Amino acid sequence: MAKIDLKRSSGLPIFYSGEDLLPQGLTVSDTTTVCIDDIRPQLLNEDLNCPAVFYKRYKDIDKDDVFKKKNIRINIYLLFSNLAGIEYSKTIATKCKSYPRILDVAYGGGIIILQKYEGEDENKVIKIVTKKQQKIIVPPGYAFSLINSRQNSAFILVEMHSRDARPRDVLDERKGMSYYIIRKNAKQETVRNPEYKKVQELEEIDLEAILKKYGVTPKTPVVKQIMRKYERFNWLFEKDSVDL
Repeated sequence: MAKIDLKRSSGLPIFYSGEDLLPQGLTVSDTTTVCIDDIRPQLLNEDLNCPAVFYKRYKDIDKDDVFKKKNIRINIYLLFSNLAGIEYSKTIATKCKSYPRILDVAYGGGIIILQKYEGEDENKVIKIVTKKQQKIIVPPGYAFSLINSRQNSAFILVEMHSRDARPRDVLDERKGMSYYIIRKNAKQETVRNPEYKKVQELEEIDLEAILKKYGVTPKTPVVKQIMRKYERFNWLFEKDSVDL
């Protein structure tokens, strides 16, 4: 396929080759390829052997330390389209305890599940259907996972947070998030993870109202917004500053 220019949607000089991201004049601290054995503990069916590769994560993207000096860390997920048995391709759940994160869809789309699970009687699970240019704020204490529910397109997403934040992989012990997104009889379905004996029904949220509250413009890439109007995003660098 021809290279796809992601600059307009991501705010970064990056092309997508169909298999990889090609940063232009940017540095990438590390690129991680997440294979089936890495994500196996969070799959609906742990006995699968394919697809071999689920996604790639490009960590700490920068240009001459411009973002580092602003205390911003930028990561990009490249989630390929595929099925793991009946389950759509997804990312390992990650959570940041104290700081918020903001996500920006650069290409494709799919589903994002956010969850805060403190126990059977205290939990909240949110399902967000996304498309290109969609922005999502992830509050501290919420895990999130990306699901590529499109069968012919990659899902490319930019993640931004304070450099003081420490997101980590979580939920292996619970086989991932509380809900799985599957394809059954040519239709998309949502099924509950039986490892959660009691969990709230999936919720929807008013994304527009939340973005407006925190000063995020819908169309402009978040990277550009932060660099142009840094003070508006003070909440991104403060602990426990966001809730839904």
